[in-house]
Amino acid sequence: MNLRRFIILFAVLSASPAGAHRLDEYLQATRLSVDLERVDLEIDLTPGIAIASKVLGWIDTNRDGEISSAEGEAYAREMLRSVVLKVDGWPVPIQLVGASFPEFRDMGLGVGTIRLRAIAKVPAAGSGRHQISFLNTHQSGESVYLVNALVPENPRVHLGEQRRDFAQHGLTLDYTVASDAPSDRGFELLAGLMFAGCWFLRQAHYVTRQRADVK
Repeated sequence: MNLRRFIILFAVLSASPAGAHRLDEYLQATRLSVDLERVDLEIDLTPGIAIASKVLGWIDTNRDGEISSAEGEAYAREMLRSVVLKVDGWPVPIQLVGASFPEFRDMGLGVGTIRLRAIAKVPAAGSGRHQISFLNTHQSGESVYLVNALVPENPRVHLGEQRRDFAQHGLTLDYTVASDAPSDRGFELLAGLMFAGCWFLRQAHYVTRQRADVK
């Protein structure tokens, strides 16, 4: 292969979409959503064709060719036990809130995705700087990982630097919580005080003028 053809081939391979993975890999993609008192986790698990039967075996423990609700929940909880989430250095428990599993046929073709949804309730974050760390070690021998933090819906939460390890097992995320804005009642009170102050000054000015006119 000459140098020019090698460069072209390298460029094509480098341009492959991030979501693509080999047939013998178990792709685990996690998205984190940060709020003041919670962190939501969305975890998508997609086995390639070559590993699909093994993943099915992990889930379908009674080997009847179907994933029951109990089997699905058991696997989801097992997976989440491989995840460690820390807020400001303190581990926080992760609670499963939902799981969906594809059909056996889709999974066997390498196009079925297991979708897990979980939540971690955390102490209310005060204003200032905070940090979240995430680590996923589920089936690390045959998996590839992706992890990202979503843009927060809460306008007080501002994401900072996101640092990942080489294999994207883990993510360390800095974020800042802005000070709470004054409430509407506070504004109403301030406006009332300003109005009263203006009225008092006008009255004092009027009395002063009246006294001057009398003299």
